[in-house]
Amino acid sequence: MKLKYFFFSLICICVLALPLRAEEVLVSAAASLKDVLAELKPLCLKETGVTLTPNLAASGLLAQQIKSGAPADIFISADDETMDGLDKAGLLLPGTRVTLLGNTLVFVVPADSTLKLDSPAALATDDVKHIGIGDPKTVPAGHYATNYLEKLKLLTAVQPKLVPLDNVRTVLAHVTAGNVEVGAVYRTDALSEKKVREVFAATGPDAPVIHYPIAIIKASKVADAAKKVREFLLSDAARAIFVRYGFALPEKPVPAKS
Repeated sequence: MKLKYFFFSLICICVLALPLRAEEVLVSAAASLKDVLAELKPLCLKETGVTLTPNLAASGLLAQQIKSGAPADIFISADDETMDGLDKAGLLLPGTRVTLLGNTLVFVVPADSTLKLDSPAALATDDVKHIGIGDPKTVPAGHYATNYLEKLKLLTAVQPKLVPLDNVRTVLAHVTAGNVEVGAVYRTDALSEKKVREVFAATGPDAPVIHYPIAIIKASKVADAAKKVREFLLSDAARAIFVRYGFALPEKPVPAKS
């Protein structure tokens, strides 16, 4: 009998010694955040005790999922308009939306490409047959690109060459594979891939102003843990890593209208 109690006590001690599973926060985020969130994930767990689990896709697609009731605790969009849609639908936790990051739209070619492209006007030349962009209906980068080309009065000329794709990382993959001669992506994407090179950036008064707003989803069942992750992503430690990956930062987190 004593041996029975001994083993029972030993099992209890072992169970109590097991580490508690960290609370998990699902972060639905623009595909362009893939690499930086992968690096931030272990640091977030260390700093907050919460597991940051990324769900990466085109911002518009993620917003559609959230509107349909798919689980999400935090949303980071690559544009204000997509976040506005969730805000107007009453799906954001009030007071949690801020502008987290900024970025730059750039055009890239394969690293070994011999194309001489130094301005948007070069996209209309016969040398360029295919231009990869994110689908403007769901991918902010594609929307930014078409708006930029339209303002430059180039969209009509290049429209037949545009190849709409799932997200900016898919665009990047098609450029590296040589499926398209040129791709419109974010500068952070271009910096992440050695097999491409930037040929020019969207600059001047017609260039898009790119914001990445962050907010907690009102339906989150782990709102307290989500607040910890949000604060971590706004921390100086996280911001330094975002900068290293090429993101721009507001001087301080900018509250967005809600």
